[in-house]
Amino acid sequence: MKDLFAKKVVVLDGAMGTMLFNNGLKVGEKPEMLNLTNPDIIFNIHKSYLDSGADVIYTNTFGANKIKMKNYPYKEVIEKGIEIAKSAVKSCGHGLVALDMGSIGELLEPLGSMTFDSAYDVYKEMVEIAKDKVDLFVVETMSDLYELKAAVLAIKENSNRPIITTMSFDESMRTFAGCPLEAMIATMEGLGVDALGVNCSLGPKQLGNIVNVLLKKCSLPIVLKPNAGLPVIRNGVTEYDVDEEEFAATMAEYVKKGVSVVGGCCGTTDKYIAKLSEKIKG
Repeated sequence: MKDLFAKKVVVLDGAMGTMLFNNGLKVGEKPEMLNLTNPDIIFNIHKSYLDSGADVIYTNTFGANKIKMKNYPYKEVIEKGIEIAKSAVKSCGHGLVALDMGSIGELLEPLGSMTFDSAYDVYKEMVEIAKDKVDLFVVETMSDLYELKAAVLAIKENSNRPIITTMSFDESMRTFAGCPLEAMIATMEGLGVDALGVNCSLGPKQLGNIVNVLLKKCSLPIVLKPNAGLPVIRNGVTEYDVDEEEFAATMAEYVKKGVSVVGGCCGTTDKYIAKLSEKIKG
């Protein structure tokens, strides 16, 4: 499994949220609950990404932890999310399943009141449910390096599966919580993750400087999962300003430079992943 990153360019899936909104998800609804209430939608999204060339699909479990979903059956949501993703892989005959983990939803000390140990325990619970059932773990869209460290340690100490980590940076190369890109690289390499990089917040074109720093300073496989450009409000609807062709062309340029794990975040769909797969073939 770890050889995956060494042998080829790995294609990740695109956005789950965008595909769910395209399938009727309402603002304010818990997208993870669809694992239980409408699993066919989730299955079809996973299948569409696999059919489009994705090597790895992320489970619909981004916010499925005991803090964000304390009044919901989050354990069942995680179990069902893994089951759906695995059934999509079986149906397509290829692909790997990554447990998708996002931020807890509370700030850690000193920014907030949650302790490091409490954060570790939240992630550990997710890992314990998934550790023998998934191929790898993904911690994504992170802003606080301290929280990301808690998640990575929870995975490393309670599982033997590979780990991908991605944080969300703005064009100043810092996260919303102020974490510099270089600090993420040094910390994640030190903790022994298998691939690292960025997701969300920016479109492919805005990532140029970030990619250059990653290529220069990171010794691990580099992950890029950007948005479909920047959000634009048209008639009260959020859309993105980069189409499939432009997205794939820009990402293919980064692959030529040495980026080896690519996918899409907000605004991207199976059509984006299909075009991306086509552009980087061979």
